[in-house]
Amino acid sequence: MRAVVVKAPGPVEALEFAEVPEPSPGAGELTIDVAYAGVGFVDTLFRSGAFDVPTPFTPGIEVTGHVREVGPGVAGFVPGQPVAALLNDFGRGMRAGGYAEVAVAHSAMAVGLPDDTDLAHVAAALVNGVTAWMALHDLARIGVHDNVLVLGASGGLGSVAGRIAAVHPARTVTGVFGRTPDGPSATDPWTRTLGTDGLDGIAPGEVDVVVDPVGGELSRRAYQLLAPFGRLVVLGNASGQEHPVTTDSAWLGTRQLLGLSLGGVAHLVPDRVTAALSAVVALVRRDVLREPAPAVLPLDRVADVHRALEQREAPAKTVLAVR
Repeated sequence: MRAVVVKAPGPVEALEFAEVPEPSPGAGELTIDVAYAGVGFVDTLFRSGAFDVPTPFTPGIEVTGHVREVGPGVAGFVPGQPVAALLNDFGRGMRAGGYAEVAVAHSAMAVGLPDDTDLAHVAAALVNGVTAWMALHDLARIGVHDNVLVLGASGGLGSVAGRIAAVHPARTVTGVFGRTPDGPSATDPWTRTLGTDGLDGIAPGEVDVVVDPVGGELSRRAYQLLAPFGRLVVLGNASGQEHPVTTDSAWLGTRQLLGLSLGGVAHLVPDRVTAALSAVVALVRRDVLREPAPAVLPLDRVADVHRALEQREAPAKTVLAVR
């Protein structure tokens, strides 16, 4: 089968096309004829060597397509069935593999889809949607009286987190942007939008939940705005800086510091992942989440997509048409 392979970490030129053996499912697994593979900034980190992953490997951690074959012990899936799957259960060993004609997923990381599903649209929402859902529901336990502050609101994860907070439900949802955002659109979830300097206008104690994929000084400033029993949920470190939050600040301010690394914990909480995946897919299908339609490019353009992501010139989400 045809696949994109990284033989050694490096720049976009490390993405090579190759003919590789078609995988077979093991116990608890299924193979998928991939229709669309989502592309996120994290894929560029895997490719460049920011994470220590064994090579050669095929990137891609979110796919939609059709079940090809089911392995021993798998129930609820049949060949030919439309399906969505996450491929970032790294606690079971190296997975990924979405940039290929056939991918292998664990059955706990997959959900069946109705025949009329827009596979490209669903593929665009999987990783960010499930991460945001679990952060807000399983960790922050968001409620109707919560004021939510989303850092990195212009990014894919921040944007999805804002949408999920708005519909499930929060009192207010404030997005913090690295640059002045464009004019509002019909799909914007924000009660208000701020630049990073706009945090100075928020009073301490005004925020109940901070969603933080950014880290660094912005994280520290946001944490200081939390009300008693407020929650900072760390989802990443786009700034490349440490999250400078001390245990004393948690103790004296009666605040909570929480974190979620979906790829590292998925194998330990499979039921939570499946529930989140089902919820996100349902929200997208019903157009409740109102995610913008992704850009769709052929697999041959994968290097262009990675380059645009690294240069911060990519659209909100791009999916690769594999077949």
